[in-house]
Amino acid sequence: EDDPVAAPEFGKIFLMLRDFRTSTGENPVGTNAEIMKTLMGDNPRGAKFGPPEGMTLNGEGELIDSWGSPFFFHQVSRDVMEIISAGPDKRRGTDDDLISR
Repeated sequence: EDDPVAAPEFGKIFLMLRDFRTSTGENPVGTNAEIMKTLMGDNPRGAKFGPPEGMTLNGEGELIDSWGSPFFFHQVSRDVMEIISAGPDKRRGTDDDLISR
């Protein structure tokens, strides 16, 4: 779906993941908080890749969407990551979810 709010967020996240992959050869793994910790410098090179400009983390260290819900990261393979935003209703698994890979 082309959601004007989510589209730039997904683009920023994919750039962050691409830069990490270019540096390390694979996607970060784990939960949202574990992935963000890795992207913010807890990696073998100590390189900082995120959070993306204009995006923030919640108190648990998770990257959140424009509605304040944590993104869900699903590692499909070492170079494909599916990202899900729960959308305006803040519930994953409903019709307004935004999914990109």
